[in-house]
Amino acid sequence: PGCTEDGFGLAFGVNHLGHFFLTNLLLERLRQCGPSRVLTVSALLHCFGNIDFHLLASQKDVVPSQSTWHNFQDYCNSKLCNVLFTRELANRLEGTEVTCYTLHPGKCLHLLLLL
Repeated sequence: PGCTEDGFGLAFGVNHLGHFFLTNLLLERLRQCGPSRVLTVSALLHCFGNIDFHLLASQKDVVPSQSTWHNFQDYCNSKLCNVLFTRELANRLEGTEVTCYTLHPGKCLHLLLLL
C-alpha cells in the first residue's frame, strides 16, 4: 500500500524503479571500469506479471485496488519489469565491456557467487 513520491505504486517503486534509476546513474562509470556486470534480482513470479505500458504511463499503477491480489500482482509486475529492463540493457550495451544478468536468487544464488 502507498505510493512513491512520483505517484507510482510502492511495490513497483521499491522492486523496480529504484534499481532502474540506480543502474542508470552508475552506467557511465560501469562502462569506464569494464569489464563490469549488472546483476538484477528478479523472481520466477515474473511469469505472472502483465504490464500495460500505456496504463502505467497514465495511471502509474497497473492494478487499481489495494487488495492482497493487488500486492501480489504488483510484485509480479515489478519483477517482470526487472527482466525486461535487463534484456533491453543487455541489447543496448552489446559490444561494450558491460554484461547484464537477471536471476531468481532462490534458484541461482550459487551462480551469483561464481560471477
